[in-house]
Amino acid sequence: MILLSLFAAVAFDLAPTRVTSEQVNRCRVDETLPLGRGTMEKRSCGPSLDAETARKRCKEAARHNSLPAGVTKENCLDEYTRGHFLFRGELKELIVGRRPDGRPVVVFKVPEGDQLVTFQHFADAVVIGVGGGKSFHYAVATTRGVLKAPPLGDPEEIRDVTVIGGHIRLTGRARAMYIDLVPGTFQLLIRK
Repeated sequence: MILLSLFAAVAFDLAPTRVTSEQVNRCRVDETLPLGRGTMEKRSCGPSLDAETARKRCKEAARHNSLPAGVTKENCLDEYTRGHFLFRGELKELIVGRRPDGRPVVVFKVPEGDQLVTFQHFADAVVIGVGGGKSFHYAVATTRGVLKAPPLGDPEEIRDVTVIGGHIRLTGRARAMYIDLVPGTFQLLIRK
């Protein structure tokens, strides 16, 4: 399965972030994957701005003509509070990795404007890819945390990221070069 568009740069540098328990509780669980003995949750988040801030953002978006299709200045606040759209930069999705006892290990944010392009289980790990446009950032998480990636060269040279069985295959621009990555104890290892 190909998980990435053909003309984008790939880097294994997606960093986990900190969130409050309120932010996690405000998002609902959409999907759960096994993570070793733990779990990895994909959560969708709704509108988070208060009424006054949302009204200002609606006014600004209408002035810059950046409202979604079908949303006007007059109905912007109503559509936003119903959850029909989010403003750019707002928290759209959360990826939460948990140990078997339920304690969070890693959390990744997906803001509005970016996409969750990869959320796939392999071996005892989960590969997460977030990005938009011509830049995609990946991480491989286990119940121990995020696995460090070895030096992979120029991100502009990597074109495809594919999960095959228990490893990740990175394919280069000319499709002649490829690297297989497998999860190790604390880092990703290159398999020849």
